[in-house]
Amino acid sequence: MSPDRGSREPLHSRASYYRVPKRARRWLVPVVFAGWLVLGAAAAMLFGGYVFIDQTLQEAAPDTPEARAARRVTRPVLPGKPVNLLLIGSDSRPADGDSGRSDSLILVRMDSKSGFISMLSFPRDLYVNIPGFGVSKINNAYGWGGPAKSIETVSELTGEDINEYVVIDFKGFERLVDTVGGVYIDVDRRYFNDNSGSGPSFDAIDLEPGYQKLSGAPALDYVRYRHTDSDFARIARQQQFLSDLKRQTNQLGNLTKLTSFRKIFGANLETSINDVRRFLGLLELALTTEKDRIARVAVSGTETMRGGASVVIAAPADVKQKVAEWKEPEFLNQGGNEKVVPARTVVTVLNGSGRALAADQMTRVLRAKGYDARVGGNADDFSYEASAVFYKAGKRNAGKALQALVGGNTTIAQIQSEEAGGSDAVVVVGTGFAGELAPPPPPPPKRVPDVTPTESLVPVLRRVQQATGLPVLVPLKVARTSSVRRVRPYFIKAGKGKGAASVKIVFEAGYHKYWGMSMTTLKDPAILEGKTGVIKTGGREYFTYYDGRNLMRLAWQKDGVTYWISNTLDYQLTPETIQEIAKSTRQPARAKLKAGIEPVDIEVELDAPTP
Repeated sequence: MSPDRGSREPLHSRASYYRVPKRARRWLVPVVFAGWLVLGAAAAMLFGGYVFIDQTLQEAAPDTPEARAARRVTRPVLPGKPVNLLLIGSDSRPADGDSGRSDSLILVRMDSKSGFISMLSFPRDLYVNIPGFGVSKINNAYGWGGPAKSIETVSELTGEDINEYVVIDFKGFERLVDTVGGVYIDVDRRYFNDNSGSGPSFDAIDLEPGYQKLSGAPALDYVRYRHTDSDFARIARQQQFLSDLKRQTNQLGNLTKLTSFRKIFGANLETSINDVRRFLGLLELALTTEKDRIARVAVSGTETMRGGASVVIAAPADVKQKVAEWKEPEFLNQGGNEKVVPARTVVTVLNGSGRALAADQMTRVLRAKGYDARVGGNADDFSYEASAVFYKAGKRNAGKALQALVGGNTTIAQIQSEEAGGSDAVVVVGTGFAGELAPPPPPPPKRVPDVTPTESLVPVLRRVQQATGLPVLVPLKVARTSSVRRVRPYFIKAGKGKGAASVKIVFEAGYHKYWGMSMTTLKDPAILEGKTGVIKTGGREYFTYYDGRNLMRLAWQKDGVTYWISNTLDYQLTPETIQEIAKSTRQPARAKLKAGIEPVDIEVELDAPTP
């Protein structure tokens, strides 16, 4: 976004937009990826020499039966082509003689030519065929056959070759974070559990809210917490940790713990990558790829029961669509494809419903829209409930246009050119097609801030300012339905002395939906790095931090103090709402709503639990 678009420009305008799954259970564990990144960062930035990296890779690529079996099922990649790498998170390394369990599976596509990284994650309970064993949960593949069986299973499910693999043992995560000196994290709320109750036992955790540096043990507690919130929240914490760790790896230059890194990764990592040049090539892409060129996709499905166990069932068409999004993220097509001209778009229509003349009906209505559509006969089977659109490489815009026309729950995926024949796209008619195309969607409604005016925080923050000397700001507008759960004055340790004066306000807007306002005198906190835009309005300069369409954070600085509004983990607050909250902040002495605006009393608790 441009920093000089005018004082009235909405904060979300001109943001880099691309599709982000709304509330899919992404089951992503980026800590696995983080471990691999930091291994390379430590090796490349600290020591730079091939000797260290070569020795580390020798330890991380053991010549064991399990490792040899895994390498046999990987496939070579041609020079210049994307590398597909399977990341496996486990509670033990196969080289230790115990395959353990796979807590996570992420298929990473690293495309140096197009300059992007794409991650495809799978639910642990995804019900799939495990070659040689039959249908079961996907995470059983690792326990039954180590990384080789996981590679075979994911390759069969996605139809994609896997070129490399990495297994990381989570037991080494704590030592890794300690070795890199800890990671600064904006902890969104109070996390506490000591298993003192009578209910089920969970991992103990004791974290206060606020911006702070987490060492290994609390960092592991934070990213693995799963007691009272959703899988989505857990994934969001892990993504946050990955982003902050990647951003802060430039601080590794002061480390000199060569032996520590070798021990950590030699004992807790296994990989098929044993060539130094290849490793450094992938490392460079991993460390230099900008955040808006990293796509996160997940296979989702429907939870059900099989044999008394909870499993996730995903339709084959849905898996194909996710694989297509993973191979060709939407940000690659922003202005990259030619304009769709129906008369020059050749479409083959197949009957996937089994209903007589269904393909003929679809062909007729597409021709009425100007498409060069033709009947191609029956699909491979008649199991398509929803219609599906398949497009060949370079024709994604045409595929998206057809998906919108067919409407309903139409899925979309890319196919090989030879599968498309002479067509630009293939439409498979499902049973849901009623003979007519979907009406054009209505224009999206204009979004307005969803806030409540209030002066309830004024006396509280006036006392905080008097006690700490920190120039606090008071929000006179908060997200609707919000209550204050915590007001925490504290100091961020950064060198000698008591530290930088700081305040964290934790708001709850809905059940277990926490957003916050932070302020600190810490000089140039790392959280300011990676901004996606700068907006000037109302005499302030705001820094925006977007994740796709979602505004994660809005920050600004004044007189040596950094302030920011942080969204909920599931991005419940709109950019307009966050902007309105930030614009409403005032010094306590001047914090009063304009005449005619009636303040609403909201609940304010200074130290309430946030389960």
